[in-house]
Amino acid sequence: MKVTVIGIGKVGSTVAFMLAREGLASDLVLWNRTYAVAEAEATDIQQACAFTPFRVQARAAQKVEDTADSDVLVVCASVPTPVDMSERTVLTSGNAQLMRELIPDFAAASPDAVIVNVTNPMDAITWHLIQLTGFPWQRVIGTGTLVDSARFRDLLSEQTGIHPVDLKAYVLGEHGATQFAALSIATAGGEAIDATPAREQLLEEAKQSPFRVFRAKGYTNYAVASAATMVVESVVKDLRHTLPVSVLINGFCGVNDVCLSIPAVIGRGGVCFTMSPSLSESEQAKFRNSAAVVRSVIEDVVSSTR
Repeated sequence: MKVTVIGIGKVGSTVAFMLAREGLASDLVLWNRTYAVAEAEATDIQQACAFTPFRVQARAAQKVEDTADSDVLVVCASVPTPVDMSERTVLTSGNAQLMRELIPDFAAASPDAVIVNVTNPMDAITWHLIQLTGFPWQRVIGTGTLVDSARFRDLLSEQTGIHPVDLKAYVLGEHGATQFAALSIATAGGEAIDATPAREQLLEEAKQSPFRVFRAKGYTNYAVASAATMVVESVVKDLRHTLPVSVLINGFCGVNDVCLSIPAVIGRGGVCFTMSPSLSESEQAKFRNSAAVVRSVIEDVVSSTR
């Protein structure tokens, strides 16, 4: 299994290490504009693999051709993040341009790959990648609100005394300010989780937590890398996990032609199918609001190409 990680910064290097640590790629290729960085990370990861039971070849790509015939492309490349960032949309113009420069060549070299996008603003960039590659939408997946759902479940676990893995509670919509907790469909052990004001407040805490981490250490990496690794694992092993990830929406809640997070079943070919949960009326309105916000960001992406 050949997996290429594009962009070896804090997130990309963590993703690459986790993929190697879990044995999810026999051929792990690291690509970075500064080759020396990719080479150093690949060497460090290769040496770390001596502590695992897996046979992994970690190597740096000197050119795009070295990534050819990848089964999975994990997109982590980004322009520098402002130190005072409070909204991911500030990265829109820079990252849209970066994707235009990079991704068509990688897609041409690996025309059958599944793309897992980590680059922000998540939903608009995932939509942009579909346009740039011409890939079927099922093979372009953004990590979306998978990481937000994990943050929310972690907080909800403290309140309920139930392990996060056993909480079937999704954060849906935009990976951004308009995301919402779909508490009307949340369950644990087959029992509904009531949507109390205290639980609604947990989402606000989950929303702000990555920015607090970012302000303190200058980046976030472990949670988002874990989300990306989970998506890659479901693709590589054809696990068919149901994950809240950013995919192209056409029809759900009356929304079309935007990427947002809904529960999707992920397997070897990417998205096997999406789910259509029965959201409450207020949650449906929140989903449509997310769509309107992401649509405006997409328009910024489109206008920057003119």
